[in-house]
Amino acid sequence: MGISLTERQEREIEAFCEIAGENGALLSLRELLGLAGIEASEPELAAVWGSSMLGSKFILQSGYVVDRTRAGPDPHVTVGAEDVRRRKARENLRIASEFGRCLGRGTILVSVSGGNSYLSAGEGEDIDFFCVTSSDGMWAFMLRALLLARVHSLANKRTPQLCFSCVMDERQARKEFSERHDPIFARDALTARVIIGNTAYNALLKSAGWMGDFFPSFYALRLRETEPPGGWVAGTDRSSVILNELLRHTLGAFLKMKSWALNRRLAKRSRHSAVFQTRVEKGYYLYESNRYRKLRRMYSEVAKKA
Repeated sequence: MGISLTERQEREIEAFCEIAGENGALLSLRELLGLAGIEASEPELAAVWGSSMLGSKFILQSGYVVDRTRAGPDPHVTVGAEDVRRRKARENLRIASEFGRCLGRGTILVSVSGGNSYLSAGEGEDIDFFCVTSSDGMWAFMLRALLLARVHSLANKRTPQLCFSCVMDERQARKEFSERHDPIFARDALTARVIIGNTAYNALLKSAGWMGDFFPSFYALRLRETEPPGGWVAGTDRSSVILNELLRHTLGAFLKMKSWALNRRLAKRSRHSAVFQTRVEKGYYLYESNRYRKLRRMYSEVAKKA
């Protein structure tokens, strides 16, 4: 028995494909089924593709969805480029996993975020980490992590740069996940590739039931995949509030200055989409690029139309 796509599902699929295209990536039919919450198989979705509005805008090629305006004369070339991106992302995840195991002390969760977690790594793609540390121990972790990343970079000059794009302490992470955010927060969280702290990750997802409103199938899948044998394991690292505050002001000021210098270089090279804002607080550190904020707006438009 075949399926039929609702107008809402068609709009969502189109929007998700456009968002992927903004990142220079393609989505597979399997990924779209999870994102749009469609109860069907890949062959069933492929069978109705041509009879829907989607067939006039996108080509199905080797299990991927290719935008007709970007496909060029041979869609196989576009698919081949996507395969390269995915192989590169898997290699980056291997590197991240090896390095990430060095970050265990003082952490509740170590995971990979960004393009690599989406299995879409462009040329020169950094390896971004999302980490949760023990409460009042975040800035001591940041200092150690940055030093370890520097040593790793000097010893492995051909590997991508290691970046700590989002770090929170345990208290802040519980707060952020339990409060409702926008769809891009949900998808980033659900797509994270856990290296250390599967139990804590699952507990954070359980506290964020609102994510299921945006991605019901994907949210349920991630809960099942990460279901631990026990409950939340709180941080046991004995952290110093005074040291944490001292490092927040000193290391935080250094990171802000470094970000300012890097943004100047990016602007001079006309890489305005890569220019980013840095947020330095007691319980978290993160940066967001102009391109990321554009993606946030695109995701929000999907939510409005749903």
